[in-house]
Amino acid sequence: MSKIVDTIIDEIIDQYMYADETNRPWIIGFSGGKDSTVMLQLVWKAIEQIKQLTGIVKRDIIVVCNDTMVENPIITEYVNRVLNDIRKAAVEQDMPIQVVQTIPRLEDSFWVNLIGRGYPAPNNAFRWCTERLKIRPTARHLIEKIDQFGEAVILIGTRTAESAQRAKSMKKHEIKGKRLSKHPTQPNTHMYAPIRSLSLEEVWYLINTMD
Repeated sequence: MSKIVDTIIDEIIDQYMYADETNRPWIIGFSGGKDSTVMLQLVWKAIEQIKQLTGIVKRDIIVVCNDTMVENPIITEYVNRVLNDIRKAAVEQDMPIQVVQTIPRLEDSFWVNLIGRGYPAPNNAFRWCTERLKIRPTARHLIEKIDQFGEAVILIGTRTAESAQRAKSMKKHEIKGKRLSKHPTQPNTHMYAPIRSLSLEEVWYLINTMD
């Protein structure tokens, strides 16, 4: 397992330092779930090694976490605690990592649409909440960063082993011979999936063994 971890970290270092010659920011989509947690841990370790080797980190890393405002309070408390720990550790270790929490606009919020506009409760046939509560808030922040830097790279915790559909989607948007893939909707944006090759068992192993 250590060899797998070292391989992923080496790839992240190469992508951060050499393969991408720009300083466009890395935006990490973080939910607090297993995949995004492992991805962030591996990126963190890679940046630690870069600092030890060169003393220089050349691009910002932005951890973006969206709060739908209707999550289970226990989950919300856990995620907020983790985000605060990330902020604290980034300051203490002088890491180029910042945390941004996004929320839906008032007109897109759950209760405004459910009670104010009379929308039915979300169901498989009408998932109006996904676009309004999850996608739009993060997309707005992404657009702000693209306006600021010109380009951005989104790091996603997707894995080809999750499902055949997920593997097909990743294959569809990949750029042959490159680690980055095209973002399906946002111009000047690429996606990078550093843990794409991990199995579910490997993800859980890393969750339980990594510091």
